[in-house]
Amino acid sequence: MERRGVSDLRWLNRFRLLLALFYFCDIRVYGRERIPVSGMTLFVSNHRNGAIDGYVLLKALPACRAIVGRNLTGSWFLRLFFGGQIEVYRRAETAEQRAWNRERMREAASVMRRGEPVLIFPEGTSKLGPSLLPIKKGAALICRMLLEEAGEDSELTIVPLGLHYEEGWRFRSAAEIHVGQPVRVTKDEARNLTELTETIRQSLMEITENFANEQDQRIGEAFATMLRYHGVTDRSHLVLCRMWAERKIPEEKRGEFLRLYQAADSARYQGAPLAARRGGWASAAVYWLLSPLILLALMLNMLPLAGGYAAARKMADDRNVIALWRILVGTPLFVLQWVIYILVALLFCPLSMAGWLLIGYAGLTGVGCWLLDVWRRAGVRGRNRSYEERQAILLFCEGFMK
Repeated sequence: MERRGVSDLRWLNRFRLLLALFYFCDIRVYGRERIPVSGMTLFVSNHRNGAIDGYVLLKALPACRAIVGRNLTGSWFLRLFFGGQIEVYRRAETAEQRAWNRERMREAASVMRRGEPVLIFPEGTSKLGPSLLPIKKGAALICRMLLEEAGEDSELTIVPLGLHYEEGWRFRSAAEIHVGQPVRVTKDEARNLTELTETIRQSLMEITENFANEQDQRIGEAFATMLRYHGVTDRSHLVLCRMWAERKIPEEKRGEFLRLYQAADSARYQGAPLAARRGGWASAAVYWLLSPLILLALMLNMLPLAGGYAAARKMADDRNVIALWRILVGTPLFVLQWVIYILVALLFCPLSMAGWLLIGYAGLTGVGCWLLDVWRRAGVRGRNRSYEERQAILLFCEGFMK
């Protein structure tokens, strides 16, 4: 029975990772070599984009079990998206709930003793805000409970994970996973909850963005986007954000970028003005050539796209749950759309033609998703084609490395 449960979770995780790869155009992993290959391992991650964070982290941790709130598994539909994890009460208010949580900690210890890693989000809630949220002592308490269950001479490794999104709510934006330096914790060290909580906080601070405020966050993320998508540096988007937040950019360069950022007539991609290297006409041509294909792909998938966007607009109370609502509503609508297309094709077309039409639809959808962000960037570069504007953007980007 246990082996079957592991197999079911593996298939569920593949499905969830597929959803993340469909929603985000790229998920990059930095520092993968720091992930331990054996021993008791507890991964701690910052919490940025609601329950979708767990999906994105599957790119680096395909076999990980996450500690999740029971509110995410209250129906068969939600269990499809979040089931198979270690479920706890986030606010254990009764003796029964506290007993349940203790039993789940024993389950986590058992999982880790088998060599399977466990993942927790010690902030307790998510926010696509400018900095790391306060770390709850619950993460350190879990470490202590796990080590008490594991045995006298046991130790575990805490591995911090920094989740970073270029625009976490936007369909086909990019995401990053940064693996921090592992921290080994013994049973004695886990007894001091305050000190261990501070250790966890410091380890996460080193691999997350920490801007002074939301305005500085918008500017810093636009700065990182401009440099990333002009190809002048191989630094990650997060590293560039941290450089801005920590004022590691010379004041002269900061002033130059702010003038570009504040130019009212510039077209923007993720808040940043982009420019083509050899005039904007080639980019404009690419944009208009791709437009029929992109628009056709969008029209053929109007049911899940419109349904997901409408649900997020109505239900999301902040940006950090927009992607979640789009996926929760868009996924079943996408399946329903496939059923409709199959029935229509079989009813009105010969069998051989129906097969080719469905293959064509699948191919067009895949190509449209793959090229959607390329199309967006080409449109921005094509609109920013005046000589003075283009030269100012390119000179800033090329001068950055000097």
